Amino acid sequence: LSSAQTDGDFSSLEVNPPRTVSEVYFCYLFTVIKHHALKGSAGRTTPRSEVLALAKQQLTNLGKLAYQNLLQTKIIFSREDLKNYGVTPADIQSTFLCPHKEETVETFSFFHLTVQEHLAALYCATNLFSQEDIMQALDLWCFGIHPSSSTVALLRSNDLNMDKLENLQMFTRFFMGMLRARLAGQLEGLIDPTVKRVDDIPTRLGLWFQNQFKERKLKNQTTLNLLHCLMEFHIEETTSIAAPEIKTLNLFKMKLSVVDCAAMHYVLQFSPHSLKDLRYNCLDKQAAVLESEVLKSNQCQVKKLYMCGNNLGPEGVLKLWNALEHNTTVEELYLDITGITERGTENIANMKLDVYLIFFVVPLCEGYLTKEGRRRLRDLEQCRPDLRIIANFVDDLGLLQAYLDWVEEIQVDRDQMDSVKNADALQSVLNGLRVAGVEKGENAEKAKELQTKIEELLKWDNIEVTHQYSRDWMIG
Repeated sequence: LSSAQTDGDFSSLEVNPPRTVSEVYFCYLFTVIKHHALKGSAGRTTPRSEVLALAKQQLTNLGKLAYQNLLQTKIIFSREDLKNYGVTPADIQSTFLCPHKEETVETFSFFHLTVQEHLAALYCATNLFSQEDIMQALDLWCFGIHPSSSTVALLRSNDLNMDKLENLQMFTRFFMGMLRARLAGQLEGLIDPTVKRVDDIPTRLGLWFQNQFKERKLKNQTTLNLLHCLMEFHIEETTSIAAPEIKTLNLFKMKLSVVDCAAMHYVLQFSPHSLKDLRYNCLDKQAAVLESEVLKSNQCQVKKLYMCGNNLGPEGVLKLWNALEHNTTVEELYLDITGITERGTENIANMKLDVYLIFFVVPLCEGYLTKEGRRRLRDLEQCRPDLRIIANFVDDLGLLQAYLDWVEEIQVDRDQMDSVKNADALQSVLNGLRVAGVEKGENAEKAKELQTKIEELLKWDNIEVTHQYSRDWMIG
């Protein structure tokens, strides 16, 4: 994989690096097949199509095993299961299958669930050709809608676990990536050369995605998955058709990873868009960098930006400040618990924000700031009297109530506490309350209530973390 080498018609990874998760996995799959699984049958100069042709039958059998069992959420297989799919735990199969043995019982699994999902997606991408079949497949995998009639065997299966459609989301993203690879001619050797090429699939897919955003009341996780699918397909024609129908993106309280933010960034750059409720998403510095790129884009139409309950850190906040200086659309910005420290105030008073109004809510604990940091905030207040800056949690009753509401939601939905960043955000609020002092002022009673509830949550969370660590250690 060094930059000096080329594998047949593969360009150097340094010149043409993977852009999506699917491409990373395809690089992995091709590399281990060529240099390990084929056991010398292919040389370094063997073209990709020949390598895939040599492995075609084994990959087809593995892919069918992976796909049909994925629909049932089955990940452990007996030797008889493998035999039914023409799979033997040897040669190429041993590259992807891991044996397990307990006493006299022998079972197998793929080395990782994502390997099973990727091989299943590769199998589907090399067996679905017509526009209608592809759209019916997406209806089935994304929404559980069975086709009324289909001549394709893999769409006639009644084994889909309807209660666990979310388990197919990574597989569906991989399918979109592998479909793109097929359309780009990268799966030659796996495709029957007599199959007629179907044109206009990118356009038809764009219309399918457009219809989902336009007609359906999508759950947050489903919406995010569709953004990932568009990113994995990575064809501008398709995204340009679909993205304008995303009028509002509501991802309230969803835990967004850097990859999630990358998918949002890729899709939203093709559309006038508005971000709504990016709150309690456990965003960090890397996420702030991606959001900053959106704000600086010429196509940006963001008017309200909520970055609450996150942990952007001082570097992330500085990235936002710099992006806002190049943005002309944002009218309201809400920030809190972003880990703003001394460094995060360095250029705050010098921002050129006179072209639009920002309603600015930043609960900053003065205990985190030096005298110089507090002076910068006072300078900002003098320069921009239209900004509202809250430097003390206890000063604002509405802010206290907002955090109480959040804490009460966490008490009901304890899954929110499985994120270290959520715990960090709560700890930041607690530190602010302690620095400000909850015994004085007209909001003292509400502040004390909030402090007590957060302390109880963090105590519970520490117990759970300790128990989980013990379980992991015992399993290990």
